[in-house]
Amino acid sequence: MSCIGRGRDREDPANYGLNDVLGDYVLTLVDTLDTLAVLGDREGFARGIEKTLLYLENFNIDSHVQVFESTIRMLGGLLSAHIIATDESDILGVRLDTDGEYGGELLRLARELGHRLLPAFEASPSGIPFAR
Repeated sequence: MSCIGRGRDREDPANYGLNDVLGDYVLTLVDTLDTLAVLGDREGFARGIEKTLLYLENFNIDSHVQVFESTIRMLGGLLSAHIIATDESDILGVRLDTDGEYGGELLRLARELGHRLLPAFEASPSGIPFAR
């Protein structure tokens, strides 16, 4: 199994069925982080965050993405994993910020992605974001 993104169809930019989903970042990995936590897999959750940070340094990527998918899966995944990793009540038993395993990096990525997605909302006359 690999965490490296499959990537888009660079030879056919009009291949939206593939290119909109595969934005050259680790979408599925981020989207599943909260599932690992809910299942109580602390080791898998920590490893998933580690792999995310290894393969996704920032969002400085030449890519067109689906705003909806990127918002709910990537932004939502980053934010939920951050909240779970820093939850003081540690209801799920997977808190990672007490022993130096996690230092808020997912929140930094979420903030960056949010800023990059914001124009899709702001430029729309209706307030409903553009799809890509």
